[in-house]
Order: sequence, then structure tokens, then C-alpha cells
Amino acid sequence: MVKRSPWIERARGLIPSQWLRDARMVLDGLAGHPPPPFTSRGTADRAASSPSAASLPGARPLKVAAVVRETPDAVSLTLVDPRGAAIAWRPGQFFTLAIRLNGEVLRRAYSASLPMEEAQPPGSVRLTIKRVSGGRVSQHLNEHAAVGDLLDVFGPSGSFVVEGAPPLLVLLGGGSGVTPLVAIARDALSRLPDTRVVFVVGNRSIGDILFREELDALAARHPTRLTLRHVLSDPPGEWVGGEGMLDEATTARELDRVSLEGDAEYFVCGPAPMMDAVRSALRARGVEEGRVREERFSSPVHSVAAADAGGDVPVTAVLRGRRYALVNRAHETVLESALRQDVPVPYSCTMGGCGACRMKLLEGAMTLEEPNCLTAEERSEGYVLTCIGRATQACVLEADPS
Repeated sequence: MVKRSPWIERARGLIPSQWLRDARMVLDGLAGHPPPPFTSRGTADRAASSPSAASLPGARPLKVAAVVRETPDAVSLTLVDPRGAAIAWRPGQFFTLAIRLNGEVLRRAYSASLPMEEAQPPGSVRLTIKRVSGGRVSQHLNEHAAVGDLLDVFGPSGSFVVEGAPPLLVLLGGGSGVTPLVAIARDALSRLPDTRVVFVVGNRSIGDILFREELDALAARHPTRLTLRHVLSDPPGEWVGGEGMLDEATTARELDRVSLEGDAEYFVCGPAPMMDAVRSALRARGVEEGRVREERFSSPVHSVAAADAGGDVPVTAVLRGRRYALVNRAHETVLESALRQDVPVPYSCTMGGCGACRMKLLEGAMTLEEPNCLTAEERSEGYVLTCIGRATQACVLEADPS
């Protein structure tokens, strides 16, 4: 078990748990301990509703300063603080937008697609949103986002970040999964002069490639440090890049083309099937799991049969000493059930990536979607995430005091 800083241990119970999580991540990084390798984030249409975004603690109003159409199905929004304050984050992190639609407040998480030092104007952040089939928020932002709009924003969140100065970064992205990887690549090439980057990007067609010109220009500026490979499942006749779905065989073939040192760090982001295939390919090559970090851009598929078999389960939530009784329906997460029944449980991203909804399981049993941002230590202490958790037995959950 990693020994934690005495300062962190003394701070338990005095500082909100989310602040402690952020402090632990920073201190662990300074001490050379990597953060949890897996951060799960989905873009399926899983809505969390609330009376109004204004009532949500921690939201920061940001103004849309620019709207750029990246592809027919993706748009980038440049956000600024109207008060003039700079927005800070680390490459690979995401922000959660709270959008009001038809009386609901829906939360969705989107990655920064530029490193902070390259943001224009300085102090802004660029978020890229790809349209998701049936996704209410992504559809709305792609069709209606306009300069001057004010958005309620949470974050930054996530530990999908580079620690230290690895000699080689291998980035594998599918579709909109390239968004955080572009920020990571640009940051590494400008800030880490001894780091080489291999970037494999999978898409269906040329028209689906996000940041194609930006990536090609980056490769031209760093010919000895950046190896860029575009892989298309539906390539045109004159295509000279990789071909095929970014499955296990294609991933292995692409990685065979480049020289990979044993101490490379791997960052993988994209839809679930691509992620599973890449993980299998890396495992077959003997890559240690601790060298692979993942961020999923779709939620794991839920088992309808298992949910139907489970039925409704009673849950007791203890918040600041007060007990709330609720029923966790089979098709809902505990968070979704709690919000439907007006139980004020803590939450932010709703996708397992930030830890704001963390509660301790005192009694009963729950299942969690994997991977997620909980550390091994948190799991051993009985913590769960209500936004991706379902009760399988009557259970009692307690929130950290804050």
C-alpha cells in the first residue's frame, strides 16, 4: 500500500473529500506514484436532472467565445470566464457541462482538446463535442451553441494525465477519443524535449478525422519525435495510411511498425469495443497494466437480463447525519434513483470519472461499472460511486462529511 502524506492523513475529516482527492493526486505525482490507471467516462444519454443548474454547488459560469465546426458531426467551443479569470487544467482532463433542456439539467463531460499553454485567447479552454446518436446534449451543442452563450461548467476532473517525463508516449484513439490525446501530444512535444510520441488514430473515413490538419502540421514540425498513423475502416482508393477497424489485429499491426521501448506509457481513449481490442493487443505484447491508462468515451453496456432479475432494492443514504430512504430501480444507477426521489446526494460528472459521488458502503452490496476512478485503497475502504453503481442487496451508504 502506498504510504500517504501525513498532511493528507491529518486533513481527513477536515477538508471536503473531493479536495483531498485532488491533493492526493498532486502529492502522489510529485512523489512519483502514478494516479489510478483507468478513468471511465461515457457519452451515452444518461441524464441526471436537477431543479436548476444555478442550484448546483461548484458550477462556474463560462461564456462561449468561439464556435468552430471541426467535422460535420463535431464542434469545438472556446470558453472564457466572463470575469477575466484564467481557466486551469492539465492535458487529458475533462470538464462537465450542465445544460438545461426541457426543464431538466443534463450533465455531460467533454475533454479539453488543447493544452492550457496553447489556449487562445490565453486563459480560455477549448472543448470538443462530437454528436452522439440519440445524445440530447451533444445534439443540442452541435446545432445551437453560439458565441455569447453562458454555460454552467464543473471541473476540471480526471487523472488521465501524463506524470513525469516518460521517454515514449503511445497514444491510441478512436473517433472523438482523440480529443484528450491531442492535448496530451501537443503538451508533451512542447514541454518534454526528451519524450517521443507515437499517435495512432482510428476513424471510419477521412471526413470523420478530428483535427486532421492540426495533427498533420504537428507531425511536420516534429518529424523525429512524432510518429502519426491514421487508420480508416472505410478508406478511399488512394489512401496510403492504415486500413481496418482499430481492433486487436490492426492495433498489433500498427504497433509492429514502430519501435517501442519497454518503459513506454500508453494512453488509450475511444469507444468501448475499440478500448477492449486495444487492451487485448497490449496484453498480448506483454505490456504491464500499470503502464496503460484508459478513458472510455461510451458507457459499458448494461445487462438487461441481470437488471430485470435484480428488481427494486431499498437503499439508505446517510448525508451529514440525516438518513434518507430510497428505492434503487433495476434499470437505474443509485444516483439516478436518488435524484428521481429528491435525495440530495453529491455528484458531478455522472460518469465515474471524478469521484464527487463517492460514498462508503456500510451495509449490503453493489456492483460498479468498470473501469472507474476509484483507487485500490478506496475500494479496500469500502467506497463506491453512486453514478455508476447499482444495489444488488439492501444497502446503507454514507457520504463523507464536507
